[in-house]
Amino acid sequence: MHRLALAVLLLASAGGLDASRSPHEPTVTYFAFSLQWSSGVCNAGHEKCIKEKERSFWTIHGLWPSSNTSDPQFCNRTLQYNATVLSPLVPQLDLYWPSVSEDNNKFWKHEWLKHGTCATMVPRLKGLYKFFNTTLNIYLQHNITEYLRSSGVVPTSERTYTLQEIKDALHHDIREAANFVCHYSKKYAAPVLAEIRFCLDRGLQPINCKVKHSDCDQGDVYYLASDASYGKGSATSLTSPLSWLLHFSWLLAISVVCIPHCAG
Repeated sequence: MHRLALAVLLLASAGGLDASRSPHEPTVTYFAFSLQWSSGVCNAGHEKCIKEKERSFWTIHGLWPSSNTSDPQFCNRTLQYNATVLSPLVPQLDLYWPSVSEDNNKFWKHEWLKHGTCATMVPRLKGLYKFFNTTLNIYLQHNITEYLRSSGVVPTSERTYTLQEIKDALHHDIREAANFVCHYSKKYAAPVLAEIRFCLDRGLQPINCKVKHSDCDQGDVYYLASDASYGKGSATSLTSPLSWLLHFSWLLAISVVCIPHCAG
């Protein structure tokens, strides 16, 4: 018995067993928070977009548990998706976390099963409701649509921007290195910006992305204008994140005081 105990201790000290986490808990060192620009996704990507789902402000693609070596997925198949649990959040989810190409509920189910089930080690993300509620709150804290606009980076097909101009505009908000995703199309002479991904630690605070990724090269990119009906016009229209916060201030409270659904 003593020899067995000693063997276990030696194995743990060698890194073969991490006693600080559950044997079934995935290794997660940070989260990738991905925001997408529907005009870039739909006009230069391969998505067959549903026009009324496009937005004229950045929307959520997902919050993805990650590590420096792998990205855990589908971690716990016993944690099922239940659309009823998300009912109080549906108006916000429809607006700020839409799928541009399929049914929203189907998209949210995919995000939960693939990514949300791997985030349960973080108390604010543990459970279906908490995962989506907290991700919405993170999104509303980082209005990159407005930060880009206020720095003179406005959507247009008439000119390109350097990637550094976009990085500088975002630095006023997240102040950390982000990753960028572009699409390529014969219709455009330069890559088209489609997604911005920044990294969060396990406390959900922005950090530098240690794994650097950008398929936008380092030159010019298009930040295409949108003709979407949602949020058309100024960045502070009723449907933009900034104005939504001003008109529905109760949302700020649920990031501090958890309403009953947070138990799920």
